[in-house]
Parts: sequence; C-alpha cells; structure tokens
Amino acid sequence: MPVSTDGDRLRRLCAAALVLQLVAACARAERSSSDAGAAAASGEDAGATAADAGATVASSPASAGDGRAGDAIAPVYPKADGAPEPLAARLCDALHALPARRKAACCGGRAGFHAAAECARALSAAARAKAVTLAPDDVGRCVEAMERSLEGCDWVAPLAAPVPPACEGIVRGALGEGARCRSSLECVDGLRCDGAGPTDAGICRAPRAAGPCGHSVDALAAVTRQTRHADAHPECRGHCAGRACADDVPLGGRCEAHAACGRDRRCVDGRCSDAPLPPAGAACLGGLCAPGARCVDGRCAAPKAEGEACARDGECRAACVRPDGRAVAAGGAPGVCGKRCAAP
Repeated sequence: MPVSTDGDRLRRLCAAALVLQLVAACARAERSSSDAGAAAASGEDAGATAADAGATVASSPASAGDGRAGDAIAPVYPKADGAPEPLAARLCDALHALPARRKAACCGGRAGFHAAAECARALSAAARAKAVTLAPDDVGRCVEAMERSLEGCDWVAPLAAPVPPACEGIVRGALGEGARCRSSLECVDGLRCDGAGPTDAGICRAPRAAGPCGHSVDALAAVTRQTRHADAHPECRGHCAGRACADDVPLGGRCEAHAACGRDRRCVDGRCSDAPLPPAGAACLGGLCAPGARCVDGRCAAPKAEGEACARDGECRAACVRPDGRAVAAGGAPGVCGKRCAAP
C-alpha cells in the first residue's frame, strides 16, 4: 500500500530531473575529454573505435525503444514536436492547470508551477505508441469530478488538491508480459514495468514473490496523478515492507501496519482484519474511515464546511485557520474551516 503523497512523487520526479541534468553535463564533459584524446590516435584506430561504438549502441537493449542513443541520458518519455493528443491534453489540464487557475483566483496572483505540459507530453507519447488507451467518457467524468471538487475556495491548501476517485485507473495499459515499457501504466492490469524509472525503460512482468521494491518513481503515474496505480500493477505478490517484498499477514494474524495485511485489509488492534471501513458517525477502524470521512478524536466524520468552528486541520476540507488566514496553533484558540494559500 503506497504511503507517499502525490506531492512527494512530484517532488521526487523533479529531483530525478535535476540529477538527470547534472549527469548529462558530466557525460558531455567526459565525452569532450575523450574526444580530445582520440584526436591524437591514428586514423585506423579511431575508425575502429567509432565502428565498435556504433555496434555497441545498435545492440544495446537499454538504448532500444526509449528514445536514447549511446551514452546520452534522456527522459524515458523523449521530447516530441507537435501538439499533444487532444484527449491527453484535456485530462492533464484538469489534473494540473485547472487547480492552479482556481487556486490563483481564490488567493490572488498568477497560477504557479504545474505539470500539465509534462503530463500531456508523456501521456501523448504513450498513447501514440499504443502502449496506453484513454476513453473519452472516462476523461469526461474525471474532468467533471475535478471541476466539482474545486468549487468555492475552502479546498485550497498548500498541498495539491486531492484527485477524485473518477480520475483514478483511467490510463489503461496495452502491453503484455515481456513487452518493453516505460511505466507500469503501459502494462495490462496485473503486470508492472520492472526496472522503469524517469530515465530508464523496463519490462512488463508479473509481481515478484521476493526481492527489492519501492526503489523507483513511475514517471507517467506521477504526472497523471494515478496515486493508486499499484492496486492494478503491484510490484509484489504480497506487500512491500522495508523496500523488500514480503508475504501478506493472514486474517487474524499479528500486524503492525495496514500494508502488511494486504489489499482491502487493515491492521486493527494489532490483528489483520477485512472488516469494512466505517462511515461518518461510526467509530474509526484502526484510525481509518470510509471514503468521504476522516477519523477525528476516534470517530469518523465528514469534513466541516467553510466557516464552521475547528481546532485542527483534520476536521476541515482544507485547513483550520484564524481570522487572519494563518494556521491555528496547537492548544490555542479555535479557528474556522477555510482556505490556506501558503504553508503555515
């Protein structure tokens, strides 16, 4: 069960991009130095070296199908000329640009950084390669759900607006087992893209019983905000624990974390349970509640509306703020639910 937030994934992806730029610069410098040395070699030796290098590039599996050549380092979804696919552009605008525009309208100023263009570029590349499919009806439902979720301003918080359920699971993979892939979203349900990362392609494979897990960022899943993609494309047959695949704890077995119990199960009072998540008004189950409710002081509750009294952020749709818009201090005077445009 993934524990990182959508913002965490985007930050990790941006960090990977920065590392990519630094490595590329070093590679260019190294190549320049090598070229200077090669100029002193005989013409025959230089020709043999070039021929050997060309043969290596042509035969290297790592350079096939992922937009790279030789030792050049590039994003796994290469840059492409031309406009993005219309359906991809529409989905990515709703996931990234729309929240940025609405937040700017609520808080004043201009829309800040968002990943709509990167999302549309990568998703278009996957669609043109026939590695993924998008259904117009699915995209339409996601766009409508995003628009409803962003009505008013009481959703505004420093972190990204949550993705509605209608937007999850709509990027469907078309590649079978053994196919070269760039994201787990490109693989059919039940398979994951083993070895893929922001700069590396992988292979569609079945979940592993043992071995490492949780070490890479799925570039396409991050920019399309598919926060639950691991449900359909798990790395492990059981669950990922401490960066290694482990067997799920059986029902009734002792546990320390929800993820240890497996999909659609949770750890309650130290034991794995498949009891349904409780709705608003009921007692929390292991600190969890059904979608649309959250655990507050041991009971599930619907988020409070804008202007209602609160003592902490968890009671509100976005934030619990003072009249001046600043955060309510722990143990301090209560505030009201409303927007928070910047981090406290």
